[in-house]
Amino acid sequence: MANRGSRRIGAVLGAGLLLWIGLGTPHRVHPQHRAAWLEVNGLRWRALSAGTGDTTLLFLHGYGESLLSWRWIIDRFTPQYRVLAVDLPGFGLSDKPVGSYHYATYQRWVAELLARETRGPVVVVGHSLGGELAAGLAIEHPDRVVAAILLAPAGLGISPLLADSLGHARPSALWAAPAISQILPSQDSAWLRDLPEAPPPSGGLSASEAARQILEQFDFAAVTRSLGQLRQPVLLIWGREDPTIPYDIGLRFAAQLPCHHLVTFHTLHRAHQTLPDEVAAAMLKFLAQPRCGAARG
Repeated sequence: MANRGSRRIGAVLGAGLLLWIGLGTPHRVHPQHRAAWLEVNGLRWRALSAGTGDTTLLFLHGYGESLLSWRWIIDRFTPQYRVLAVDLPGFGLSDKPVGSYHYATYQRWVAELLARETRGPVVVVGHSLGGELAAGLAIEHPDRVVAAILLAPAGLGISPLLADSLGHARPSALWAAPAISQILPSQDSAWLRDLPEAPPPSGGLSASEAARQILEQFDFAAVTRSLGQLRQPVLLIWGREDPTIPYDIGLRFAAQLPCHHLVTFHTLHRAHQTLPDEVAAAMLKFLAQPRCGAARG
């Protein structure tokens, strides 16, 4: 029993380490934006809306992050596109309601966000957990979503070490949730001026408890059976040294997509932060003419 407990603790520590080393080194950015509050599904979401254009880019961040995770690249798109980035419920400054944090619940939330806060064609842009949600939106709403840009998306699973710590050793793993509940800070006054924060709804969860429940409930392989239904053009971006959702999962992800273009970089889990110039250039090239294509590195 002691050895089994030690293995579980080791798996959790390894999982936290993988999440941490997947960060890479962020680049400094310049300020310009003011946050807004949106009311969607009876929840308060922090949002950033900027730019103009007929097409909206909807940005969905990964686990433990917030809309600030996009701050190294988002301004590259505002001259040509409207951009909308949000803190998903349970993260950042958005509400953290008591209740379900299952994949289906998140899909319902982001589908309502899509319906209420966007007009015209939409390109969904998602990273990690947000990439899985973006893929689901594209599958379920092909009439609205014209293309998808997925950066190391979940959906087919995560690294074996993380899967072990969040699966077989799930009860033991949950103590680590507070430490990784906010991988990146949710506030950066140099780039985003927040509105005065309204009090959280009565009975809402703390950030650490929301993080714990999301780890416990969210299915990181929810689109395994439906991925072949994603028929819009998809740009996949993956780090070849990604320890969190390894590149071999990226190859399996790509193999199931009828129409995709795979771009890889020698980096970790957050290419849009470690290599913002290269990632933004690949995204802009794809957006200029969304298409299918062969993999390249």
